[in-house]
Amino acid sequence: MAHHERGYALVAALAAMALFAALSLSLIQTARIGLARAGGLAARAQASAAADAGLALALHDLVDDDLRRQGLRDGRALQIDFHDAHITIRLADERGKVPINALDETLLTRFLERQGLAGRDLAVARDSLLDWLDDDDEARADGAEAPAYAAAGIAPRNGPLWSAAELARVRGFGPMLAARLAPFITTDPDARTFDAAHADPRALAALDENGGAVTAVIRSRELTGNQTALAPGDSGGLSGRPFTVIIDADVPGGHAHREAVVERIGSSAHPWRVRAWN
Repeated sequence: MAHHERGYALVAALAAMALFAALSLSLIQTARIGLARAGGLAARAQASAAADAGLALALHDLVDDDLRRQGLRDGRALQIDFHDAHITIRLADERGKVPINALDETLLTRFLERQGLAGRDLAVARDSLLDWLDDDDEARADGAEAPAYAAAGIAPRNGPLWSAAELARVRGFGPMLAARLAPFITTDPDARTFDAAHADPRALAALDENGGAVTAVIRSRELTGNQTALAPGDSGGLSGRPFTVIIDADVPGGHAHREAVVERIGSSAHPWRVRAWN
């Protein structure tokens, strides 16, 4: 074989080796990505299973008459470690949240002021929400009825909000403000009467005529375990009351969040009912 032919053969061999190496690296990288994705899916599945187990535990506690977990009953978080999973469980009494559908103009004004709204921003949000809730088509001075939403393809409900997320559609609120308010407002029809006994501190501060500052601080300390919590009452008093069960489960590489609005109905065969699930 001529010298130059041997040179071409060597170059071709080197090129083939380089191509094979590149293909091998590509296959290895693809395999690693596949394994990482599989690992991520497995971690999420494990976290989801842990969150579901936490919900089952919370429902059991909600109907447990010996009240062994008073902390969970009055809003403090219950922390559980099980194998690689860390589960946080909390119950939120829907009657301890701001009943957004039931606020009159005075209460709604005060509530929005304490969320940082002022001037025209406050007037637009207040009047638009009141217009969304009422059953007429006449807009208030700074409010909004169907024509104001037409361009966005939104139809005002002319009735109660169905969820806290719906507040994002109301003129003057938007997704960010609605998300900030969501943890301590309720649209549950059985929670129209506010009960301060197990209230969210932010709801106390928003609805108390004198600002609620002292009461809210006391409640915050209760929830962190730094002060004795308000008496939760006997277990029978929980029947018919809507609660939100909030679960967060963490495992290495995975997280799952669950929220369910449940109601204790007092039947031994069917002790609770799930009214909403997220």
